[in-house]
Amino acid sequence: MAKKKSTPFILSILSGIPLMISGTSGSIGLYGTILSLLASFVENDLVLLTLRAVAFALIFIASLGGVSVIFGGYLIRKSQVRMGKFIIGIGAGVGVPGLLLTLITSIISRSFPAVIAEHGVIGWTGIILSLVARSTAK
Repeated sequence: MAKKKSTPFILSILSGIPLMISGTSGSIGLYGTILSLLASFVENDLVLLTLRAVAFALIFIASLGGVSVIFGGYLIRKSQVRMGKFIIGIGAGVGVPGLLLTLITSIISRSFPAVIAEHGVIGWTGIILSLVARSTAK
C-alpha cells in the first residue's frame, strides 16, 4: 500500500523540479478569461464574488507551477488522492486532453518546434511526468 502512494509522490517531485526550473506553470490566463466571461452573464453579486474567489484560488495554485505539483504529490502520499490529482493538474496546467489537443494542433499547423520551444524540453519533461504521477495515483 505504501508503494502505491510513494510512486506518485516521487514522480511529482521529479516533475515539479523541471517545472520550477523551466518556469512552467498552469493556465493562469484561462481562469481570468473564464471569469471575465462569467461576469457578463452573472448578475447576482454574491455569486460573482464567490466565482471570483474560486478563480483567484485556482490562479494562485496554477501560478505556483512545480510547487503545486509537488504539494499535490504530498497530498496523494497523505491519502488525499482526489485533491492531490486536482492540484497536480492545475499546477502543471495540462491534462491528457489538453496535451493531446496541443499535439494535434501542432501537427496540423506544422508548428511542433514552436510548441516544444514554448515550455522547453525541461518544461515538457515536467509536464509529462506530472501526467504520469496523476495517472499512477490510485
